[in-house]
Amino acid sequence: MNITIERQASLGKLNTLGVESTAAELVTVTHEGQLPAATCTTIPLVLLGGGSNVVLRKFVNARVVRIAIRGMNFEKLDDGRIRVRAGAGENWNELVRATVGRGIAGLENLVLIPGLVGGAPYQNIGAYGRELAEVLESVRVFDLQERVFRTIPNADCTFRYRDSLFKSDCRDRYAITSVQLLLGDCILEASYRDVRTSVKDWPAYAMSSRTIAETVARIRRRKLPDYRTHGNIGSFFKNPTLTYEEYDSLLGRLDIPGFKENQKVRVPAARLIDACGWKGRSIGKVDVWHRQPLVLVNRGGASGSECLNVSKLIADDVHSQFDVTLELEPIVMGDDA
Repeated sequence: MNITIERQASLGKLNTLGVESTAAELVTVTHEGQLPAATCTTIPLVLLGGGSNVVLRKFVNARVVRIAIRGMNFEKLDDGRIRVRAGAGENWNELVRATVGRGIAGLENLVLIPGLVGGAPYQNIGAYGRELAEVLESVRVFDLQERVFRTIPNADCTFRYRDSLFKSDCRDRYAITSVQLLLGDCILEASYRDVRTSVKDWPAYAMSSRTIAETVARIRRRKLPDYRTHGNIGSFFKNPTLTYEEYDSLLGRLDIPGFKENQKVRVPAARLIDACGWKGRSIGKVDVWHRQPLVLVNRGGASGSECLNVSKLIADDVHSQFDVTLELEPIVMGDDA
C-alpha cells in the first residue's frame, strides 16, 4: 500500500510532554497493510504511538513510523465474556469509556491513562489495582525481523511491572497493530487505598464498572495535570523494588510503605522524591508537580534534555539520601547533536 514520507518533520505535537523535536522522516500508518513499506528503510527505524511515554531530544535521526490504525469490535462469547479488538491507533481512554458505557467490566481502573491502545501492552499499563496483563488475550504485530504479521498470546508477552516482551526482551522487533482483550468476568477492583477510601461507605448495589471509573477519574484529575494544558508524560520514574534487607535499612531512615512482590518489596518513588523536598520545585522551565512529585511538567518551551536533566538531579538526590536507585519510566529517543 502507498505511504507518504515527510522529511525533517516536527514531532512537537506528537508527544504529550510538548517538547520540540525533528525527525529525519515521518510516516503515518493508518492501515496495517502499510507497515511492510513504512518500515522498509536504510536509515534507523523508530516506532511512535501517542507519544505519552517518551522523552524526545532535539533530533531523531531516523524514520519515525507513527502507528495510527483505528477500529473497535465487540464480540459476545458463549461463556458470557466479551472479546474486544482495538486498533493500536485508538485512544486508550476512549476504549475504556466505550467498554464502561456498555457495562463491560475490566478496564475501569485504567480510565484517563493518556496514550494509544498500542502503547498499553508495550508498557503493561496499570493503575489503581489493575494491570493490562490481567485482561489481555493477545497482541497482533508486524514482526520487523521476519517481515510477517503474527499474533502473540498473553502467555508469550512476558508481562511484568511496567514492562513486557515488546519493551525489553524484543525491543524494536515488533510493531503492534491491534490488541485483543477478554472482559466481562472481572471482579471489580476497589482495594487500592485511594479508591477504597472513596467507596468505603457505598452500598454494594452502587458498585459498578461505571462508578469505579468515575471514582478513579476524580482521583486522577485531582492528583495529575492534564497534558493538554501542562505538558507531561505522567510518572517519570518507576517504583523501585528492594530486597527485604534493603527495605529494612530504608525504614531506618524513612517511614515508607512497602508492597510485597515475589521475593522483594516495591516502594513508592513519590514518597522518596517528596522526602527529598522536590515536590513543587521548579528548575528553569520544568516543574515538579505540586500534587504528585513523580510528574515533571514542561511549563512551556522546555526541551527533552532539560526535563531529563531535572530527572537526573532528582534521582541523584534520592540515591544520595536513601541509597535507592530510581529508574526512568519513559523511553528516551534522539539526541541533541
